[in-house]
Amino acid sequence: MIVAEAPGKLFVTGEYAVVEPGRHAVVVGVSRLLRARLRAASTGRGSTVTSPHFGPQPVPIVIEDGRVSVQAPGADLLQECLQVLLDLALERGLVVEDFDLEIESQLDDVSGRKFGLGSSGAVAVVTVRAVAEHLGVDLDDDAVFRLASLATIELRPAASCADIATSTLGGWVHYASPDRAAVSELRRARGITATLAAPWPGLVLESLPEPSAIVLHVGWTSAPASTAELVGTLHAGDWRATDEYAAFLLESDRITEALVAAIRADHAEPALAAIRDAEANLEALDELSAIGIRTPALRSLIAAARGVGLPAKTSGAGGGDCGIALAPARNHELDAAWRAAGIEVLDLHVVPHRRVGVRDHG
Repeated sequence: MIVAEAPGKLFVTGEYAVVEPGRHAVVVGVSRLLRARLRAASTGRGSTVTSPHFGPQPVPIVIEDGRVSVQAPGADLLQECLQVLLDLALERGLVVEDFDLEIESQLDDVSGRKFGLGSSGAVAVVTVRAVAEHLGVDLDDDAVFRLASLATIELRPAASCADIATSTLGGWVHYASPDRAAVSELRRARGITATLAAPWPGLVLESLPEPSAIVLHVGWTSAPASTAELVGTLHAGDWRATDEYAAFLLESDRITEALVAAIRADHAEPALAAIRDAEANLEALDELSAIGIRTPALRSLIAAARGVGLPAKTSGAGGGDCGIALAPARNHELDAAWRAAGIEVLDLHVVPHRRVGVRDHG
């Protein structure tokens, strides 16, 4: 049995800016995982996928005339990942033997509440890792990221793919988004294998050292948000051509550069300063765009952290979901302040890179 795991993600800096090609972010893989198990199926029986999101029964994976079909609500990304892998197998002359794929997730809680930890990116990563291993294709992390991103970009051309980067690498990740239009054109013109080997304009995919001088704290507002809707609002705005938006992008990259330097040096104060600056920069974007990044609950989360002397900010698209804070050590005063403000403290920690991979259980 092949087992592939990927962590969920949380943005530390760079959200919204990173949807623009070449813009930078720091993202972390956190300790709620998504797992795929794959077993070879009986020859001729066909392949299947099982997931709580698709119902209690295995769903057939139909491969016919070079196309993959998974007839289940919400299976579009899984289907596209399998299509990318099938295209790669056809290019390399590989035979796709039948398999049974099972996906289980810790990214929501037992009642189904969504925390905004990037489940779609994790699904793409574990699917690529597990099925590639089944095909006998040896992939490094860069290739896993690229294959999962190709599938995602096909469905959502504006996706930054930062969640895929984080679910691929784990730990603290420095990421800059590639030019997705150029990547899509490369795939159409030259195929999967050539696209894996070619430069992707703007891409940065880098594991950072795990800092000991700072601790990540995560609070949840009890209100799930739709990243696709919020980022869609971003792309619809004519204010993206303004000087104010250009200033937001430049400031976001400056902040991320400062945070990356602080993590490499393992210095707490400049890391905490970066969070303060990032929160102010996102506030300026929210005022410019009226997207609704900072909900009343997220404002309470930020204010409660400030009340105990710590910087905090929204994480990801905002509009609900999680906020984060950094502290030099685990801060129980912050936890208490968040709970008093109606914020649920999530027991999450950053997952190191060594926790991510494919294992053969025999």
